[in-house]
Amino acid sequence: MNEDYNYFQNEQFRKSLTAYEDMLASGKHEEFDAETLTDIAEYYSMEQRTDDANRCIQYALSFYPDSVDPQIFLSRQQMFANNEAKAWFICRQISDQNDREVLFLKAELYFYFNKTEQGFQLLMKAYSECDEEQEAADLLYDSICLCRDYELNQKALEWVMLLRSEHPDYADIDVLEAEVRNVLGEHEAAIRLAEGYLENNPYDTHAWMQLAEAHLMMEHYEEATEAVDYVLAIDSENAEALIMRGNILFDTEHPHEAHEYYTRFLGYFPNDERVRYLDAECLMDMGQYEAAMRRLSS
Repeated sequence: MNEDYNYFQNEQFRKSLTAYEDMLASGKHEEFDAETLTDIAEYYSMEQRTDDANRCIQYALSFYPDSVDPQIFLSRQQMFANNEAKAWFICRQISDQNDREVLFLKAELYFYFNKTEQGFQLLMKAYSECDEEQEAADLLYDSICLCRDYELNQKALEWVMLLRSEHPDYADIDVLEAEVRNVLGEHEAAIRLAEGYLENNPYDTHAWMQLAEAHLMMEHYEEATEAVDYVLAIDSENAEALIMRGNILFDTEHPHEAHEYYTRFLGYFPNDERVRYLDAECLMDMGQYEAAMRRLSS
C-alpha cells in the first residue's frame, strides 16, 4: 500500500495544491512554506510530472535555500536516477545534519544502494542515543516503516518485536505488526492482530485495510469485501480502499464494477500506471477496446 495516496488526498494538501496551481496560472504571488512546496513537488513526482516537480522545488529553494525538505527531495531525486555520488553530496551539504529527516535520508541512501547493514547500524545507533522514550519509540516505528518500504521484511519484523518488547504500550504496534506479517505472507497472524486491534479501535482505516489485505491474499473475497467496505464507510474516497475494492471485483470477474472504482481512484491520481493498466484490462473485458487504448496512452 502507498500511504502517500491518502496524504495527497488530504483536504489541506489539496487546498495547497490548488492555491499553488492558481498562483502559476494567475502570476499572482502566494506565500507557501518549504514543507508545503516540497509536498507538492513530491506529488508531481509521484504523478510522473517531472518538469512540474522540478519547477516547484526550484521555486521552494529560491525562497528557502537552506531549508532541509527541498534538499532532501533533490538528494532522493538523484538517488532514483542512480547517481549515488550526487545524492550523497547533496545530503552532506544540508546544513542541519542532526535533523531527524536527514537521518532517514542517509538510511534510505544506504538501503537504495544495497548497503543495508550500514543503514541498520545508523538507525540503531540513533535509536540507542534517544533520551526520551516517546522519541525513541517513534524513531523505531519509522525505521520499521522504511525497512518495509525497501522490502527488508525480516529486519522489519525483528524491530517490530523490539518495539513491542521495549515500548509495549505503543499505540500502533498491532497494526504495524499486522502489516509486516502480511508482507511476509503470514496472513492468519495479520488477521488476528488486526481483529484484536479493531475491537477497541473500530474507526482505524489502516487496521481495516490490513484485515482486507490478509483476506484478499487468502482469496477470502467476502471477508475482504466486508473489511474494505468498512473503510469506505468511514472515508468514501480512501484511495487505497478504492484500489482494493476494484481489485477484489477484478479478481472475481466483475469488470464493470471494478472499472467504476478504478475510475474514482484515477480521478485523484490519473497517472498511476498500475491502476491504469488494470482499468484498461477491465475495459478490454467489457469490449471497450478504444477506451482501453486511450487509458493506456493518455
